[in-house]
Amino acid sequence: MDKRVFFDTIGRSLFNGRLSLSRRDGIETKLSAFDVYGITDERWRAYMLATSYHETGGTMQPVEETGKGKGRPYGEKRKQDGTVYTYPDRLYFGRGDVQLTWYENYERMGKLLGYPLLTHPELALEPDISARILVEGMTRGSSNRGDFTGVSLEDYFNDHTDDPVNARRIVNGLDCARRIAEYHRKFLEALKIAFVAFVAVLLLPSGLAGCKPGRVVTERIVTRTDSSAVQMLSDSLYRKEAQIAFLQADVKRARAENIRLRSETRRYEIQYDTTAPVDTVTGKQRVLREIITSTGIRYGKVTEEAEERHEEMFAARENFAVEDRNRVLTVDKQTREDRALKEKTTTLRFNYKLFLAGVVAGMVIGVGMMRLLKGI
Repeated sequence: MDKRVFFDTIGRSLFNGRLSLSRRDGIETKLSAFDVYGITDERWRAYMLATSYHETGGTMQPVEETGKGKGRPYGEKRKQDGTVYTYPDRLYFGRGDVQLTWYENYERMGKLLGYPLLTHPELALEPDISARILVEGMTRGSSNRGDFTGVSLEDYFNDHTDDPVNARRIVNGLDCARRIAEYHRKFLEALKIAFVAFVAVLLLPSGLAGCKPGRVVTERIVTRTDSSAVQMLSDSLYRKEAQIAFLQADVKRARAENIRLRSETRRYEIQYDTTAPVDTVTGKQRVLREIITSTGIRYGKVTEEAEERHEEMFAARENFAVEDRNRVLTVDKQTREDRALKEKTTTLRFNYKLFLAGVVAGMVIGVGMMRLLKGI
């Protein structure tokens, strides 16, 4: 898939031509999760992206439910079967790309994915974890069933069925089903266009190689250059080298930003009391210590340093270009001076010859006059 074509197409059709970096990153995270899970059916990919678009209000980033479940059944310490719980002291309102709710869903997803979602439900707001919840819940993943409602994408998109409207039952009945089906259509269209563009790029070179001309004409071109032209060509190469160095600096800057962006993810370390008995509810031993580490503050500093390097490189490149232009002007001036000197030297040689001719003529005339005087 040609991602540039995909982002351009979906940006125009669904985001009013303004696909922000945050939205692009959110989509990239989910596309990566699709690849990890081996999801190749474009209809599945399009419907999960459409679901995220609807549930996150178009941000394509994991969000927390407005109101945090206030007035909703899951906004209290109560399970789906009505049982009241006291531990953990958390509420399980909507979080993430798919707005995961209820005690049981957090517990089930935590076990399937290996994350302590029950004790730390805020983990569902981490982009990578949220994307895995989206895929695991909407497909027959580790549990071989749709973990949200019992049905999955396999039931609505297969060799015999293509039903983006009823596919909404995977998450939440038929709530906004037709609206999400329209989002699905736009994402699917963008994915198909991007795939065609990718295939076209692969086939284009081989297609051109198969078109052999019936007649080949070879043209020989002789180029003459003077000193100023050679200097200008060298100057052009210097400018190209400066541009390459400038682009390399941009790549290093982007790489630094990406590294720091990945480092923003939180680290959760949980140490269990191995001497304590196993809890019959969670199936684990009592938590002894929890360590939460966040490195998100490093991003701003690194970006600032990279921006300073970017400005320094830009200023150096401008100075370099000015020096090169001055060098070309100097060479042109020197060439003109050389030509003037040559013309001047040629003029002096011509006068010297006339002088010698005059001397010889004078001597001949003088000798003739002396002979004439002796004869008289």
